[in-house]
Amino acid sequence: MASIKSLFADQLEPGFLVIFNDNYKEPERVYSKVFNVMNSSKQDERFSSVTGFGLLTVKSENATIDYDDPIQGYDHLLSHSTYAKGFKISKELWEDQLYNLINEKPRQLGVAARRTEETVSANVLNRAFNSSYLGGDGQELCSTVHPREDAGTSISNASATGLTFGEENYETAKLAMRSEQLDGRGQIIEVMPSVLLIPENLKKTADIVFKSNLRSGTADNDFNPYQNELQVIEWLYMNRNNTHWFLIDKDMARGLVYLKREPISFSQDEAWESDAAMYKVRERFSVGFYAWRGVWGSQGDGAAYSG
Repeated sequence: MASIKSLFADQLEPGFLVIFNDNYKEPERVYSKVFNVMNSSKQDERFSSVTGFGLLTVKSENATIDYDDPIQGYDHLLSHSTYAKGFKISKELWEDQLYNLINEKPRQLGVAARRTEETVSANVLNRAFNSSYLGGDGQELCSTVHPREDAGTSISNASATGLTFGEENYETAKLAMRSEQLDGRGQIIEVMPSVLLIPENLKKTADIVFKSNLRSGTADNDFNPYQNELQVIEWLYMNRNNTHWFLIDKDMARGLVYLKREPISFSQDEAWESDAAMYKVRERFSVGFYAWRGVWGSQGDGAAYSG
């Protein structure tokens, strides 16, 4: 039994690791273009915030300055999950030299790991209007009734009419995002969308809106004011045939977070009784949102929404 490790598993491990890494790295991740990727050293991360200050007030000569107190924001906890998968190879399979078949296993495991990260991340957007997935303020990522920290009038970052995506509705959405998104004290925050995030089935429409030299669907030869105005990101892992679309201000949407607790690792061991070589991949991470400002979304189905 002492010869198993030297003649069996160790001969597979170096090549398997190379195969796994090659297939895990490609293609480029989309989640890193959408989320703020951070490292974590704890079992979970608690996020909190406080508001800024109100506008400056006029101070009379020799009068006492007006002091202001920030207001405590909402807390939100993100707990890490462990994701893992493995496979076994019998010694008999190795002895029979079916190495081409064996090579497929780490490749498939690398693909599965990559797909897992993308799927879990995209689900944050897939569930952006789902009342089962709430942020620290008790509302969905995209809601028409986000409570304000100073208890003022609620704020919307979602379309109440499910605007379908197109040129005119993009303009409507951009103006709504810029005018309706306020800070916790009801002040303008100067948000500006820099990313359009869409499922793959809306890419053709997005290309027409943002890549045409002239305005589409008109005979007036008007120039296209939206040409290359923002980055268009289509995400295959957003629900297939979904109509959801999102505007994101990357500088302000810091509340969209991907937290890496333990990096992905590929390791092996041997089963003493069966002689099988066992391989596994493991990582720990969490994805979610602790703040919604900088994000605006529409379900895109033309239906009323009041979440």
